[in-house]
Amino acid sequence: MALVYSCCFWFSLRLGGILIGLFCLFQAIFILILCCLGYTYANTLEDEITEWINNYNLIYAEDYLINVSEDPVKYISFTVTLSCFYIFICIMFIYGAYMVSKRNNILMVSFILLELLRLVMLSTLVATGLLILKQNTMDIGVLIGASVFGGFLLLGLFYLWICCANLPILINEMERDEQSKTIEKLQKIIKMNSFRTQIFGDHSAIFQPSEQSQKIFVTPKRKIKKNNVNTIRHPIRNTKY
Repeated sequence: MALVYSCCFWFSLRLGGILIGLFCLFQAIFILILCCLGYTYANTLEDEITEWINNYNLIYAEDYLINVSEDPVKYISFTVTLSCFYIFICIMFIYGAYMVSKRNNILMVSFILLELLRLVMLSTLVATGLLILKQNTMDIGVLIGASVFGGFLLLGLFYLWICCANLPILINEMERDEQSKTIEKLQKIIKMNSFRTQIFGDHSAIFQPSEQSQKIFVTPKRKIKKNNVNTIRHPIRNTKY
């Protein structure tokens, strides 16, 4: 059973799914552009990461940033590969949402699973960022504002994911309802035919030939008498003088 039947209280799940797919596609393209800029400014990126490590308390994210600063090109190329794969999955989801068929649900399921994994990683990243912000600032207003912004951002993204996840469920329900309606129509037709046969009888008996009509088209065999046969075979013997 689907949890939601509309997206953002205004759009249908089909149109909402297409818009969400385009939104995620633009996110992946934006990250791809940033990675391309990171290729051109790899040395500057390495210097910035080293400055963050020296000036801020990064807690347990420090080890990861040290690994990135040692070879940023490797991590950038890995991010580019993931972004290209994510773009392909987004296009498949948009096509599946546009066609609205049970056979295309497999195209949407791959996007739903990958998007759930991305949201879990994004939630971990937001929580880590809030912990780092707490360790490096004493301004409570900034911390509260960042927490509220991050919480509402994750809430909105998870809501969009729920809309995407319910689209294949809604398609299955619609096709199941159509099948049940066709079965009900067939059952009504069968009942009407049986009711007519009970009232008017079997109409096939009208087209069956009766015994009298069969006798009309059958020519009776003539029985030849023995006397006639003898007269025909020996006409001279039977003549009287």
